[in-house]
Amino acid sequence: MLAKLVSHIEYRPEISERIFGDLVDFFKEHAGFRNEDISKLIRNSESLARRYSHFIINLDIFQDFKRRKIPKKYSGKVIIVDRLAFYVPYHYDPENYGIYFRVSEVLKDFIEIASIFYEIVQVPRFIRALGDESEALALRLLRLRRNIISFVNSLFVEFIVFFYAHLIAHHVFEDIGYILEQMRKGRYSLLKSKEEEAFCYYTAFNALSRYMLGVLQRSKKAERLINIFFPILQNFSWDSIISINFATTKILYIYYVANNRIEPPIVKESLYERFNILFNVLWKFHYTYEEDIGPPNVRPIIQRIFLTLI
Repeated sequence: MLAKLVSHIEYRPEISERIFGDLVDFFKEHAGFRNEDISKLIRNSESLARRYSHFIINLDIFQDFKRRKIPKKYSGKVIIVDRLAFYVPYHYDPENYGIYFRVSEVLKDFIEIASIFYEIVQVPRFIRALGDESEALALRLLRLRRNIISFVNSLFVEFIVFFYAHLIAHHVFEDIGYILEQMRKGRYSLLKSKEEEAFCYYTAFNALSRYMLGVLQRSKKAERLINIFFPILQNFSWDSIISINFATTKILYIYYVANNRIEPPIVKESLYERFNILFNVLWKFHYTYEEDIGPPNVRPIIQRIFLTLI
């Protein structure tokens, strides 16, 4: 009996297989590498806690959920424990719902990614490949190679925007569940947790890759996000930002997907077709227009973004 073929929709960066393989090997060879100059530009979590405690919320439930296995499905009975953040659904706790970036995990991943990426841009053939063989894009990377502060600041903005987009996608799925509940046609437990993670990463990669050059430098969304993280970066200024999302998406894909650190951004076509229309409408409300359509007793998600040391 022939097995039924399942069609998928996948995000994959545009880069040659040879260069892709070389970059995968480069990351493996430099695993755990920390550039001391980059580390000095970033405050550690202990320093952050002492000087900026009003930015930080540590809910008791975080320790409990960190120890649990990932549930088969996300629902109103659990919080979502992502690699770099917790998402507390309003179905679970309308008072404390929101996004809580895990500072220690954010710093650990970011410093390693930035350190290896900075080594990569020292190699001319990698610069050309990451710049899509465009001289203008390659020049952007060369400018950052000569200015490590600008390099760190530019990468950090796109790094945080990527994970913010991923977490907003989780929020969109919760809102889809809420709408179905109001219509008495379903509830907030829509698909398997691994499928939701893959869908959310698919969305995040596409969101970051589609920014036109220079848009993030003028984005109020990015400005609000970085204001939350501002204490972490010791020499941050918007004047130092250069858009490099054409390269950042490739670097994040290799670090996280090629090294099996997150669910690959591959979505079953049947799931995509099932949720695509409603998901895209709500995505525009949340991510583009920053409007919420959830229960009237909960605040907009843009007002519910925090840091945590757990």
